[in-house]
Amino acid sequence: MTLMSHRPTTSSPTTPWLMPFSREQNGRIRLFFFPHAGGGASTFFQWSKLLPEGVTSYAVQLPGRETRLRDTLHRRIDTVVQSLAQALPPFLERPYVFWGHSMGALLSYEVAQRLQQLGLPLPQRLIVSGMNAPHVPYADPHIHHLPEAEFVSALEDLNGTSPAVLQNAELRSLVLPMLRADFQMVESYAYQEASPLTCPITILDAVEDEKTDEAGLQEWQKQSTELLELFTFSGNHFFLYDHQPKLVNTLGNLLMRQMRQQKGS
Repeated sequence: MTLMSHRPTTSSPTTPWLMPFSREQNGRIRLFFFPHAGGGASTFFQWSKLLPEGVTSYAVQLPGRETRLRDTLHRRIDTVVQSLAQALPPFLERPYVFWGHSMGALLSYEVAQRLQQLGLPLPQRLIVSGMNAPHVPYADPHIHHLPEAEFVSALEDLNGTSPAVLQNAELRSLVLPMLRADFQMVESYAYQEASPLTCPITILDAVEDEKTDEAGLQEWQKQSTELLELFTFSGNHFFLYDHQPKLVNTLGNLLMRQMRQQKGS
């Protein structure tokens, strides 16, 4: 009689809130990308190919775009945070890092805060860009409520949405509701005082970013018990597209450092 051995099979957790990009699902460290307003998970697809070996990457996929086009849009950050805090724990059994840009910086910070309050594992590092500290009042004009022509004009001034999309009526009808919802999330955000995170915060700062200022970025120090770290880049608010090679290199070095610290601990 032939004896057959059966190995237990393990399946990776899945959730519509995360788009997995890495072939290596069990890397030494996991990286979670949080997108800017109007951004989808696909924004970070190319990044995943350039990350160091040993990194498993996921991108947060918000409702109402790309693979979740039919899902109901969220208009408040706290409802997104609540859903992510429920969806993420199965993915946090390995060391991990959050990186959020602009709206994603607020989302990643608030999710980290919620995880800390729940007593769940925190990120090894919170990396943020394109956003002053969460307790610094949002100074930009509110645009989410504007009539369509004025809203489109405001988006054109921000240079974050392709002119080809804004000039095409069919594409506009698809993206404007999503953009309004995302801007409403940012513009209605109300910071709630909380204990500082016990993980370090790293800032990736574009020196020509009109959405941030030195004082507002330094205020992130109040949100962590660890020493703040800051790297500067040329470029404006969307430097993550225009200066990708240098940004990927810096991000890769940060992740490699975290993996070395894990190995030495």
